[in-house]
Amino acid sequence: MGLLVVFVFIFAIGTTVLAGGEDHTIAQAACTGMGSEKRYTAAIPRERGGKSCQDICSSVTDMDEDNDYPGTKPYCIEGILIYQKKGPKDTLNTKWMNTWKYGAKGCVQTKWGPNFCCCSL
Repeated sequence: MGLLVVFVFIFAIGTTVLAGGEDHTIAQAACTGMGSEKRYTAAIPRERGGKSCQDICSSVTDMDEDNDYPGTKPYCIEGILIYQKKGPKDTLNTKWMNTWKYGAKGCVQTKWGPNFCCCSL
């Protein structure tokens, strides 16, 4: 019974895409690179199967507090998926990772898709 519980626990963790920490930093850098010049850009984590990036970006209320676009609503420019599996540690490939850029379709997906939304204003 104990072995079955461990297996189920590992299986549940193995299928979950987690966002945060280093992945968030990488997503922020990617979103900034895809954003337009002279615009503010943010990478906002998204749970797969939840709201669309379009809805997430437009619901952000504090992105315009310290910028040149007061009252402007953020909008989705891209959806990206950073896969949880990374390259092996302590090798030349330590930092490789698989990512997927969805483009405009990533902004409207609700069932699958990105785990980070690139929002801009």
